[in-house]
Amino acid sequence: MFLVKGLFISLLLLSSLFAGEQKCLLKYSTMYIIAMNEKHKDKAVGYPYLISLNNKKDVIKAKEKYKNYFLDNRTIDCINKEKCFQITKNLIADKITNLDLGAFQINYKYHKIKIKDYFNLKKSYIASCKIASQYIKNKQKITFRDIAKYHSHTKKYNRLYADSLRKNYQLVLNRI
Repeated sequence: MFLVKGLFISLLLLSSLFAGEQKCLLKYSTMYIIAMNEKHKDKAVGYPYLISLNNKKDVIKAKEKYKNYFLDNRTIDCINKEKCFQITKNLIADKITNLDLGAFQINYKYHKIKIKDYFNLKKSYIASCKIASQYIKNKQKITFRDIAKYHSHTKKYNRLYADSLRKNYQLVLNRI
């Protein structure tokens, strides 16, 4: 019951935050299931203070400085925007750039925005929406595979992500 209640509270908070947002080709519901896919298992949908490292060697190097911030074997909970900014700047200075940042886990290496904006829910929503929108332009019918290009173009990972999007979409539908 708590999961359902938390899901709806998160949905309501995010929907009110982005009500009337016209800078995106995707519906809010599509962005919400992307946020569901990108969330950490121990955090609520939309929790913005996450840094995930995509390289095992980088994790080992980062744990030397930030061991107490790790939630799991690759994800740092940087607690607030300022701390996230400092940790991210330090990681980049240490040549660690394959990072997924914020609530939408935008990859720093491929999608450059202001560092603090990765950890600002509204600004990361807009950036993520622009990224995901690239893959649906001029399409009559949008598929989960199209949206999954947000995560990966590699067939195997795209398919896995699309399956997860589909499950999250069904979860939301079942709760309505």
